[in-house]
Amino acid sequence: MNPNILENNGVDPETVKRFRANPFLVMRMIFMHRDRVCTIIDIDFKNRQIFVRNQTDDLLHRAFGVIEHPTWEDFEEFLESRCFPRTRANLKLVLRDVGVSSYDPLQIIEKTQGRMAEDHQWIHILHREEVLREDGTHQS
Repeated sequence: MNPNILENNGVDPETVKRFRANPFLVMRMIFMHRDRVCTIIDIDFKNRQIFVRNQTDDLLHRAFGVIEHPTWEDFEEFLESRCFPRTRANLKLVLRDVGVSSYDPLQIIEKTQGRMAEDHQWIHILHREEVLREDGTHQS
Protein backbone atom coordinates (compact mmCIF):
# COMPACT_ATOMS: atom_id res chain seq x y z
CA MET A 1 0.00 0.00 0.00
CA ASN A 2 1.17 3.50 -0.78
CA PRO A 3 1.09 5.30 2.61
CA ASN A 4 0.89 8.67 0.85
CA ILE A 5 -2.07 7.80 -1.35
CA LEU A 6 -4.16 10.68 -0.02
CA GLU A 7 -1.48 13.19 -0.92
CA ASN A 8 -2.72 14.92 -4.08
CA ASN A 9 -6.20 13.62 -3.21
CA GLY A 10 -5.26 10.01 -3.92
CA VAL A 11 -4.35 10.76 -7.51
CA ASP A 12 -1.17 9.55 -9.18
CA PRO A 13 -0.06 9.82 -12.83
CA GLU A 14 -1.47 6.33 -13.54
CA THR A 15 -4.89 7.43 -12.32
CA VAL A 16 -4.87 10.56 -14.46
CA LYS A 17 -3.87 8.49 -17.48
CA ARG A 18 -6.71 5.98 -16.84
CA PHE A 19 -9.28 8.78 -16.44
CA ARG A 20 -8.11 10.52 -19.61
CA ALA A 21 -8.27 7.25 -21.58
CA ASN A 22 -11.82 6.47 -20.43
CA PRO A 23 -14.13 9.51 -20.61
CA PHE A 24 -16.81 7.54 -18.77
CA LEU A 25 -14.76 7.24 -15.57
CA VAL A 26 -16.41 10.03 -13.64
CA MET A 27 -15.78 9.25 -9.99
CA ARG A 28 -13.24 7.72 -7.64
CA MET A 29 -14.16 6.46 -4.19
CA ILE A 30 -11.46 5.84 -1.64
CA PHE A 31 -12.78 3.54 1.08
CA MET A 32 -11.01 4.29 4.33
CA HIS A 33 -10.65 2.77 7.79
CA ARG A 34 -9.80 5.70 10.04
CA ASP A 35 -6.85 7.24 8.14
CA ARG A 36 -5.87 4.09 6.20
CA VAL A 37 -6.80 3.53 2.57
CA CYS A 38 -8.47 0.14 2.17
CA THR A 39 -10.03 0.08 -1.33
CA ILE A 40 -9.91 2.39 -4.34
CA ILE A 41 -12.94 2.24 -6.64
CA ASP A 42 -13.00 3.97 -10.05
CA ILE A 43 -16.54 4.24 -11.39
CA ASP A 44 -18.02 4.28 -14.90
CA PHE A 45 -21.75 4.89 -14.41
CA LYS A 46 -22.59 4.88 -18.13
CA ASN A 47 -21.32 1.33 -18.70
CA ARG A 48 -22.06 0.20 -15.12
CA GLN A 49 -18.44 -0.81 -14.48
CA ILE A 50 -16.15 -0.44 -11.52
CA PHE A 51 -12.40 -0.89 -11.29
CA VAL A 52 -11.19 -1.89 -7.84
CA ARG A 53 -7.75 -1.89 -6.20
CA ASN A 54 -7.54 -3.24 -2.67
CA GLN A 55 -4.88 -1.60 -0.56
CA THR A 56 -5.12 -3.94 2.43
CA ASP A 57 -5.08 -7.67 3.06
CA ASP A 58 -7.57 -7.21 5.93
CA LEU A 59 -10.79 -8.60 4.42
CA LEU A 60 -12.94 -6.91 7.06
CA HIS A 61 -11.75 -3.49 5.92
CA ARG A 62 -12.05 -4.01 2.17
CA ALA A 63 -15.08 -2.50 0.46
CA PHE A 64 -16.05 -5.87 -1.05
CA GLY A 65 -14.47 -8.26 1.47
CA VAL A 66 -13.32 -11.46 -0.24
CA ILE A 67 -14.75 -10.48 -3.64
CA GLU A 68 -11.79 -9.63 -5.88
CA HIS A 69 -13.80 -8.67 -9.00
CA PRO A 70 -17.07 -7.15 -7.83
CA THR A 71 -20.00 -6.68 -10.18
CA TRP A 72 -22.13 -3.55 -10.56
CA GLU A 73 -24.70 -5.23 -8.30
CA ASP A 74 -22.00 -5.75 -5.65
CA PHE A 75 -21.19 -2.04 -5.94
CA GLU A 76 -24.84 -1.07 -5.48
CA GLU A 77 -25.03 -3.31 -2.39
CA PHE A 78 -21.83 -1.72 -1.05
CA LEU A 79 -23.29 1.78 -1.48
CA GLU A 80 -26.49 0.84 0.31
CA SER A 81 -24.50 -0.84 3.12
CA ARG A 82 -22.89 2.55 3.85
CA CYS A 83 -26.29 4.23 4.36
CA PHE A 84 -29.04 4.11 6.97
CA PRO A 85 -31.71 1.49 6.13
CA ARG A 86 -34.47 2.23 3.60
CA THR A 87 -36.91 1.04 6.26
CA ARG A 88 -35.74 3.49 8.91
CA ALA A 89 -38.49 5.13 10.95
CA ASN A 90 -39.14 8.74 9.95
CA LEU A 91 -37.17 8.22 6.74
CA LYS A 92 -38.44 11.43 5.12
CA LEU A 93 -37.22 13.49 8.08
CA VAL A 94 -33.82 11.78 8.04
CA LEU A 95 -33.48 12.38 4.28
CA ARG A 96 -34.38 16.04 4.77
CA ASP A 97 -31.82 16.36 7.59
CA VAL A 98 -29.14 14.81 5.34
CA GLY A 99 -30.12 17.15 2.52
CA VAL A 100 -31.44 14.75 -0.13
CA SER A 101 -34.95 14.46 -1.55
CA SER A 102 -35.12 10.68 -1.97
CA TYR A 103 -33.37 7.49 -0.87
CA ASP A 104 -30.44 7.48 -3.29
CA PRO A 105 -27.42 5.76 -1.71
CA LEU A 106 -24.89 7.67 -3.83
CA GLN A 107 -26.39 11.05 -2.91
CA ILE A 108 -26.55 10.04 0.74
CA ILE A 109 -22.89 8.98 0.72
CA GLU A 110 -21.87 12.24 -0.93
CA LYS A 111 -23.46 14.03 2.05
CA THR A 112 -22.40 11.65 4.85
CA GLN A 113 -19.13 10.20 3.50
CA GLY A 114 -20.71 6.81 4.14
CA ARG A 115 -19.97 7.14 7.85
CA MET A 116 -21.80 4.75 10.16
CA ALA A 117 -22.11 4.97 13.93
CA GLU A 118 -20.88 1.41 14.46
CA ASP A 119 -17.53 1.54 12.62
CA HIS A 120 -14.60 3.77 11.64
CA GLN A 121 -14.91 3.37 7.88
CA TRP A 122 -15.76 6.19 5.51
CA ILE A 123 -15.55 7.16 1.82
CA HIS A 124 -13.53 9.96 0.25
CA ILE A 125 -15.09 10.90 -3.10
CA LEU A 126 -13.34 12.54 -6.04
CA HIS A 127 -15.18 13.61 -9.16
CA ARG A 128 -13.58 13.44 -12.62
CA GLU A 129 -12.62 17.12 -12.69
CA GLU A 130 -10.87 16.78 -9.32
CA VAL A 131 -8.85 13.80 -10.55
CA LEU A 132 -7.75 15.64 -13.68
CA ARG A 133 -7.09 18.89 -11.81
CA GLU A 134 -4.50 17.10 -9.64
CA ASP A 135 -2.38 16.79 -12.77
CA GLY A 136 -2.66 20.52 -13.41
CA THR A 137 -5.29 20.11 -16.11
CA HIS A 138 -9.02 20.58 -16.23
CA GLN A 139 -10.84 18.39 -18.72
CA SER A 140 -14.37 17.06 -18.75
